Amino acid sequence: MKTKRAKIVIQPLDSLKSHWKEALKGELTSIQKPGVLVFTSLAAAAKVLSPARLELLGAVIKQKPSSIYALAKLLDRDFKNVHSDVRILTEVGLLELSTPTGKREAIIPRAKYTELEFDLAA
Repeated sequence: MKTKRAKIVIQPLDSLKSHWKEALKGELTSIQKPGVLVFTSLAAAAKVLSPARLELLGAVIKQKPSSIYALAKLLDRDFKNVHSDVRILTEVGLLELSTPTGKREAIIPRAKYTELEFDLAA
């Protein structure tokens, strides 16, 4: 498997506001780069990237489950909680969901990245 790295950046809110102002003035074309997730604090990153979600992400990368249900069984966790964690990781851009042709119910979680890099000094 080819290694794809996502960068987790901790950037203070004031810094983000200045980037937004530059973007609104037309001085920046984009403030969000592909493969970069920005959090305003380490606490915010820790809330999204909890130990259970990191374990889930690792299982998706290594085991490649055939569905969210299979992932829940693999992790020995409640389906509803796993589904919620998958949804959150999809919203932040670490997972993507696909549905194979012919199978209406099976939603397959796939990792967009195989490694996470933390940048605390942004």
